[in-house]
Amino acid sequence: MKYAVVKGALAVAVTTMLSACGGKTLIESDMSHVVTASPASPWLTLENKGDHVVAVGGLSGPSKVEVSPDIPSAVEAVLRTSLQPKYFTDLIIGCRGLQQATAVHTPEGQTSVVTMDLTVNCRIVARGVVVSKIYHVSQTAPVETDPPRLDAIVPKLISGASTQLADQLWADVVATGVRR
Repeated sequence: MKYAVVKGALAVAVTTMLSACGGKTLIESDMSHVVTASPASPWLTLENKGDHVVAVGGLSGPSKVEVSPDIPSAVEAVLRTSLQPKYFTDLIIGCRGLQQATAVHTPEGQTSVVTMDLTVNCRIVARGVVVSKIYHVSQTAPVETDPPRLDAIVPKLISGASTQLADQLWADVVATGVRR
């Protein structure tokens, strides 16, 4: 009888400790307003939709941010908003293979920063001229580590990195020599 009580108490203690360590590791971040506000641009696409989670390294515990609707949709929406005013006929931009890495770094004696690196393979067809390239962009922001407020920071990082990507894509469109 004593053995069963001790065994039960031990099981409760272990379960409590494990649940206390885990906490809520999935933080929700809504970017649906960015996606909804973007223009319809069938000439610009980002494939491989469905990746919802940004894993943020460098913090004391595992932190994950679930982006809604998903990361590629948010990136595509910012690209569409940035590039739609520059569109000309016979321009097609197709991207795929979006990857992201996000981590918090604390340089010695300085404020912590969070960095998001995006990598994506894009193909531009501007009136028959083709450019295919892998793009790398990086966006950094200061962050408090206790609590880090990742639900607000991650959308800003995605938007900032996507705007940089739009600038690089447009520079390559202009470099084709095709006029609007």
